[in-house]
Amino acid sequence: MIKNLKISVFLIVLGELLYWLLGFVSNANNNPFSSFTTGVLLGLSVGINLVGIILLIFNIVKISKQNKPK
Repeated sequence: MIKNLKISVFLIVLGELLYWLLGFVSNANNNPFSSFTTGVLLGLSVGINLVGIILLIFNIVKISKQNKPK
C-alpha cells in the first residue's frame, strides 16, 4: 500500500513538472510545432495529475477502511 501511495505522489509531482515545463515551451515562437507541443504537454500534465489524485484518494480510503476499529 505504501508503494501505491508513492506512485500516486510521484504522478502528481510529474504532472506538475510537465505543467512547469509548459511555461518554457509556450514562450517559444508561435509555430505549429510549438502549439502542438504545448497542447500535448498540457494534456499530459492534466491527465497525469488526475490519475495521481484519483489513486491517492482510493489509497487513502483503502487505508482508512483497514485501520478502522471494529
